[in-house]
Amino acid sequence: MDYATRDEADKKALQSVVENNAEGQALYRDLTHDFAHHADVFKKFKSARPPIEQLLNMIPVLKPRSYSIASSPLMHADKIQLCVVLVDWTVESTKELRLGECTGYMRQQKPGATMMCAVRQSAIVLPKDPSKPVIMAGMGTGLAPWRAVTQERVCQNRQGLKVGPCHLFFGARYNAEYLYKDEFESYIKEGVLSMHTAFSREQARKIYVQHKIVEAGEAVHQCMLKQEGHFYVCGSARQVPEDIYTAMKEVMMANERVNEDEAEAILSNLKMEGRYTVEAWS
Repeated sequence: MDYATRDEADKKALQSVVENNAEGQALYRDLTHDFAHHADVFKKFKSARPPIEQLLNMIPVLKPRSYSIASSPLMHADKIQLCVVLVDWTVESTKELRLGECTGYMRQQKPGATMMCAVRQSAIVLPKDPSKPVIMAGMGTGLAPWRAVTQERVCQNRQGLKVGPCHLFFGARYNAEYLYKDEFESYIKEGVLSMHTAFSREQARKIYVQHKIVEAGEAVHQCMLKQEGHFYVCGSARQVPEDIYTAMKEVMMANERVNEDEAEAILSNLKMEGRYTVEAWS
């Protein structure tokens, strides 16, 4: 890489990153804090100009982005709907607005545009018997797969099938972020859906989805252990699955009259039976 960096100061700084010394670690932290990409590095180190063939070997291929399908084929047979939030941020050092690679690309498309995509099998498996309860928990765009599941149940109900209880726990910061509000409220009126919302910043004490699950603990327990229901979670892998798991453990402890270890064993069995499913993103 030495031949690609002509300036001695640039060479020294970049070498410190490679050697992972204190100076290099600080420089790397600054770059990652600003979500720097390759072009940013070349702007910062203007003498760093590797040959194009080396550059192509250095830069990894973009990974595909996966999104949960937000619609049911029973309701939208010839369409796939997505629920996607635009990823954007401001680089602190330059005050430049940046857009996420995939969501920024989708934002630029016009109606009728052709995009490459592929449909993959989901980890979410619905109960074969529609009379079995489903309980879903999602935050923000984590609502996407649960909209699809709810639409599935709504269509089954309209076809005259016996449909079991359908509970949806949805969390956001504000009521204004209540996605598909009118649609979900129409399903509530049809008698298919029970909606439990948690808007964390609408009151002094922050309320999250896990609090609503504990609040509805008796119904959750009844659906899961008395009626052989299925429980699903969708959200950020950083904290959401753990918080929801803790709430479910509390529900089991309170309603089964068991200790923590016994509650964990119950949840472990549900997972092994495929009745406790987590779809998380990082």
